[in-house]
Amino acid sequence: MSSILKLLLTLLLVFQSIHSFSQNKVAIIGGGMAGVSGAQFISEFDPKAQIILFEKEAGLGGNAQTVVVKNKEGKLVKVDIGPQYFIEGPWNDYIAFWEKTLGPNPYESETVDASLLIQRKKEPKPVLVSPLGMKLRGEKLGKLLKLKRFNKEAYEMYKHPEKWRGITVETWVNQLKFEESYKKEIIYPFLAASLGTTVSEIKKTSAVDIVKLFAFRKPKASNQFKVMTDGMATLIQRIGEKMDPTQITIKCSAPVIRVVQSKEKWLVTYSSNGVEQTELVDFVIFATHADQTAKIIKSEPNLAEVSKSLKHITYFEVKIALHSDSSFVNTEKPSFLNIITTDSNELVSSTMNLSMISDRLNGIYKSWASTDAIEQLKRSGKLLHVTSFWHPLITTDFVTQLGILHREVDQFPSLYLSGGWSEGLETQNSAIISGKHAAEKYKAFLSKVKK
Repeated sequence: MSSILKLLLTLLLVFQSIHSFSQNKVAIIGGGMAGVSGAQFISEFDPKAQIILFEKEAGLGGNAQTVVVKNKEGKLVKVDIGPQYFIEGPWNDYIAFWEKTLGPNPYESETVDASLLIQRKKEPKPVLVSPLGMKLRGEKLGKLLKLKRFNKEAYEMYKHPEKWRGITVETWVNQLKFEESYKKEIIYPFLAASLGTTVSEIKKTSAVDIVKLFAFRKPKASNQFKVMTDGMATLIQRIGEKMDPTQITIKCSAPVIRVVQSKEKWLVTYSSNGVEQTELVDFVIFATHADQTAKIIKSEPNLAEVSKSLKHITYFEVKIALHSDSSFVNTEKPSFLNIITTDSNELVSSTMNLSMISDRLNGIYKSWASTDAIEQLKRSGKLLHVTSFWHPLITTDFVTQLGILHREVDQFPSLYLSGGWSEGLETQNSAIISGKHAAEKYKAFLSKVKK
């Protein structure tokens, strides 16, 4: 072999070594909106990064789950059983992400006017029913004016949260100038329904975070919400299909079992077709719920404090059922959100009348309901689909623990905990924000590597 050829081969090997060093391998655990957006943002920033996206389910989506059920006419239609509606303003990051990844007009949408009904079980008349459009429906004007005033109070908190940090819902509601009966009959059931939990649990939650769920519109703003016709999960899967397979590898049905440190890298062990496999990576993003992350990192002693903080985050179960039982709503005074309570004002069910979105969803109702109610739906043959979701209870202690958790994770330059919950309130928009924050942590990691 000539000396020139040897020199060329040596230079080629050096070039390959440098090139492989510059290709950081990134593991993203969780294929919901947080994981998918994190993968997208990192790939845009660092085209050399090799990204592996792990998802334990058969398809991408996470909490965004689109299912196919039959409507009243027997036609198959797509319905989001998880998060469903969005609105310009509070969901601007979410909307911008779709337009950036899928192009202009990336989805067909339907609109629904927000309307509310609160009624005690087995009582014929509602405790409160909002106007439908601009039409009053026999409600006492005083109650509606109080509801408007309540919305104004909540909007003030939404705009100026710094005044209310660390305050529970119960403390906030106690100082509102409404009669106790109004608080018990209307305010507490409404707040509990907004999160899908009980009245006793909602009282312990962080007031600042809860009002973000419903007080994002000015009191005089439009009540119209958008719903994606093809479903949120369907669109997340479309983004996965558009991702460059030479840079982003998507592994579905591949639950991650554990993550441990291996010198300066992370060893990710996952299951594929029942067989354990491993990937050695430079950077890890957990786009999973806190309890799942705690299970995955429990074998790594250096993450013991992170694991301990994760276990402080309390979860509650929400069962969401799609069904065809009209007894969950008031058919004489149709409203989009129907809240049914007991005589003692505890929440029985919270039901979205999807018929009010579109004719294609005629006869379909989406309910937060008890296990007993779901069993009854099964026996009657009216249950179309049911899914359990687990959400962190956003108490003031949760907010404190989240701050501690972020500080602990900051000590690990190549690790980030993502997901909507990691931003304090779990929505599809906060999931996008967490994806951006994951990319920012990765940028900081790269700058340290280059030094």
